[in-house]
Amino acid sequence: MTKKFDLVAFDCDGVLVDSEPVTCGVLSDMLNELGWQVGLEETMRLFVGRLVRDELPMIARHAAKPVPDSFYPEFVARRNAALEAGIEPVRNIHLAVEDLVRHDTAFCVASGADRAKMRLTLGKTGLLPYFDGKLFSGMEVPRTKPAPDVYLLAAQTMGVHPSRCVVVEDTPTGVTAGVAAGMTVFGYAERMPAQALLDAGAALVFDDMAHLPGLVR
Repeated sequence: MTKKFDLVAFDCDGVLVDSEPVTCGVLSDMLNELGWQVGLEETMRLFVGRLVRDELPMIARHAAKPVPDSFYPEFVARRNAALEAGIEPVRNIHLAVEDLVRHDTAFCVASGADRAKMRLTLGKTGLLPYFDGKLFSGMEVPRTKPAPDVYLLAAQTMGVHPSRCVVVEDTPTGVTAGVAAGMTVFGYAERMPAQALLDAGAALVFDDMAHLPGLVR
């Protein structure tokens, strides 16, 4: 049977690991410490799919206190400690990945996150053995998402033409990156409104990773 795709490229946060509530919880606490009174839901709306280091000017505009130079390093340290303490895989992702393995479907992870964070979260959730050696970080290319660089690097390294790749993303920023790479994008909409992913260019949306194997074959 002819495959629909030769490579499945996963985002990491919110697609493989349910890290965004943990990360945004830490960020919300730190923003409140600066005098920006913002709850978890609003923090997720503002920051999911974005790099905190790139949003420091916005944080400075809203903060009641000066943002210290130590803010971002402290955020990374507190975030990592929180992830170490409690991180879960996305619902049914183990089933989906194991199905891809059984059907000899190539896959990788292409994330805006740094490599150390990916190894931490994938390791804590038991997913790292599937992805070790197939990790691609937006921090290691000239431009991170919404630019397509990390997806293009993944496809080139894995030896697959972009047109034969499907991306699994949970944010409009990530969907935009996959589309810009010339790849088909499936939007994972368990937390993100489905219409936001469709508006960004997702070919379809789904909300249960148990459905993914049937979508990519």
